[in-house]
Amino acid sequence: MPPCADPAFPVLHDYFEMVYGPLIGPASTLLARALNRHLADAGGPVTVCPIELSLELGLRASHREPVGKTSPLAKAIDRLAQHRLVTHLGDETLGVVVSVPPITDRGVPKLPRSAQRAHRLFAATSELAPQSPRAAPSGPPVGDQEPGVGSPSTEAE
Repeated sequence: MPPCADPAFPVLHDYFEMVYGPLIGPASTLLARALNRHLADAGGPVTVCPIELSLELGLRASHREPVGKTSPLAKAIDRLAQHRLVTHLGDETLGVVVSVPPITDRGVPKLPRSAQRAHRLFAATSELAPQSPRAAPSGPPVGDQEPGVGSPSTEAE
């Protein structure tokens, strides 16, 4: 799907780590980026073993219940879902956001100063870049959305 905003920053861009990271936490940031790397490497939908993903991210997995409801991986997925950066498409399938809009003006003051500076720098740089023509996004305007709301998703299994 096309990005929901212009500009939009890929999850693998420094903007995501530096600006969204403080909002969603380190485990969720690493998880979102790992899922996007798997999608990019596969060129589309991909099956990722949750135990391997936990180990890849350094999230401990108990041998009894490696990906249970209270596991670090499940908590990171829930945090991404709260911020609409992943969507549960089924019991074992996630839709994964591949690019995010800039944080709204309302959300910027909630960020630490370093993230506010990064946001301003990247937003200013993206305004200088040539804009590509895009169809108007469906749903409410980006300015009225919380971070990550309305972002496009790509299926991942």
